[in-house]
Amino acid sequence: MNIGRKLLTTVLTIISFTLIASIISMNESYSFDFYILVYLVYATPLILFIGLPLSLLLDYLLSRIQFVNHALYVSLRILGYACAGMLGMYIYYLLMGAGNEILNFKESIVLTLFGVLAAIIFVLIDLGLESLLNMRKQNNYS
Repeated sequence: MNIGRKLLTTVLTIISFTLIASIISMNESYSFDFYILVYLVYATPLILFIGLPLSLLLDYLLSRIQFVNHALYVSLRILGYACAGMLGMYIYYLLMGAGNEILNFKESIVLTLFGVLAAIIFVLIDLGLESLLNMRKQNNYS
């Protein structure tokens, strides 16, 4: 497992998620700049302290399985990360003392979808960096 790649993925995910979520959220009341600050403040600890450990755990579990089909591996990894994004948001809700509000679907669905979005951005960046590093290794051995 490449911890350096995971840390770079985390930083790139924080930046990408902040930009994408700010574009999605901006409206007439609050500008893009406002949401950049809000998502940067709230998303950074979530991605760093919940997303990164869940990513390491999920990658460890997936590394224990031998995949013969790369498309199946990528699909399962993306699905696993989406589930981890959902789980991560519920962990956050519990840490923040949401209590029974965690069961209120209307209250939790939007933030849960943002958790899934962040997780999918994370896995796509990680897959891209993994591919770039593998190509680099192959070029060095050629």
